[in-house]
Amino acid sequence: ARKLSESTRVKVFNDKATLEIDLVVDATMRPGVCSIPKGLWLRSTNQGVTANAFAPDDLNDLVGGACFNDARVEVTAV
Repeated sequence: ARKLSESTRVKVFNDKATLEIDLVVDATMRPGVCSIPKGLWLRSTNQGVTANAFAPDDLNDLVGGACFNDARVEVTAV
């Protein structure tokens, strides 16, 4: 749907962060899912952020701790 192909430089963004990375296509992932691998170092990106920057920093109502957050993002070619 987005007409993106392997190794295309893409911009991944939402209202919290923007990151430019090279696209890797994985046919085993569901359509509409974007995954940024764990272990990406801050120094690995020009923007100095990793996937954590996309997630909200809300706290759990029950105990005030971190809660599971997914993050909705858009992906476009650079």
